[in-house]
Amino acid sequence: MKPLTLFVAMPGSRASLGAHATWTDPDDIRKYFYEPLATRLSSRLGREVELVIEKDRDAAGPIHDTMFEAAMTAEVYLADLTGANPNVYLELGVRWALRDNVTVPVCQDVSQDVKFNVLAGRTIPYGQRPAELEAALDKIIRVIANGLDSGHVDSLVRKGVHMVTLPRQELDDLRREVARLQEARGDDLFTAAMKTHAHQQRTDLLRQVIDVNPGRADAYGELGKALSAAGQEAEAITLLDTATRIDPDRPEWWRELGIAQSHSGDLDAAARSLQKAVDLDSTNAGTYASLGGVYRRKARTTDHQLENLRQARDAYQGASRIDKNDLYPLANLRRLDVLLADTRQSRETALAEFRKLRQLAEYVIATEPTPWRRLDHAETLAFDGDPDAAVAAVRQGLSEFEPEHRRRSARTAMEPLRDMLATGWLPDDVVKGLQALLTEYEAAS
Repeated sequence: MKPLTLFVAMPGSRASLGAHATWTDPDDIRKYFYEPLATRLSSRLGREVELVIEKDRDAAGPIHDTMFEAAMTAEVYLADLTGANPNVYLELGVRWALRDNVTVPVCQDVSQDVKFNVLAGRTIPYGQRPAELEAALDKIIRVIANGLDSGHVDSLVRKGVHMVTLPRQELDDLRREVARLQEARGDDLFTAAMKTHAHQQRTDLLRQVIDVNPGRADAYGELGKALSAAGQEAEAITLLDTATRIDPDRPEWWRELGIAQSHSGDLDAAARSLQKAVDLDSTNAGTYASLGGVYRRKARTTDHQLENLRQARDAYQGASRIDKNDLYPLANLRRLDVLLADTRQSRETALAEFRKLRQLAEYVIATEPTPWRRLDHAETLAFDGDPDAAVAAVRQGLSEFEPEHRRRSARTAMEPLRDMLATGWLPDDVVKGLQALLTEYEAAS
């Protein structure tokens, strides 16, 4: 067991013991009072006791450095108030401010040495006569043993004050441990959030992650994604913007921010965010496809329609080069072919390419169906002159969206249909099929 430190703050000279002291040799006081006290205390506690007297220390630097350190760290602290020495009173005040216990004031003459509010404490008198010395030693040992056992607060400063004093290192260690536990708690909550497919449960858990660990970009990003998918774009944009600020080199958050900005109608900001995502990762087909969607929508709202349509086509081509079997960018390429066709030959080619897409769409639906792929499949059926099958496909696709996402998905899907119908050159059977799909989307939105 680590030795118990018995620290003594006492006057260091005959003069500083004061005019009323009867025992005036500090060395004798140490030899016949404090050293026997340490020996008998060790015997009582069954533990080694290290006696430390400040005046006897050999240490460089200001004396207050070691004095105040001892006031904080010593398990047992004796303040010898003989002579009402100002330095000892200062040390006693520091000790009382820093530690609950065990602090024992002693002196040779209570009536002369104990001043100010220290009078409210229990100061133990001692003297060099055998009876006085023995009585003092017995009482001090009892007080120390009781204080160590009971944890009694003997500080006049801290009694009744709900305050704990810790060494800086211990406080730093505690803070690190709290941070570690918070991070672990955040990890558990994040894992639970990502395992559930229930929108409300996921968002609730992700909010808890942010409360526990507000520096997690992935928590802000995933919550932003979830809210954006549910149509809560304003909060989603704020969360995703925060994610990009915390982790600016992660393309996923820029992509999701661009998607949310696109949903909110801020197409210029969306294009910037998605371009940033492309710059960070040029291998993600989904980012190119989303950028293509933004430029396609910009073509509807600006005077630079042709330029934006071509930029949309370039983006979708970028996506299709990465994944040649991804139906989404290929379907959008075919839609843009329809919009950009301005000659008889280009129009015939656009129709033929759209019809050929049906085979890929049916393969994709058979292997990995999703609601959006079913909607793309429906358009290929409409272009191939099969409106009844197209309507059945779109109804099935809409039914597979979560209820909170269905309305906005329908609104998104109808926009390119209106664009293609507005060209005015499509064959009647294609127009009939697209109008039937448009009716289904309008009913769902």
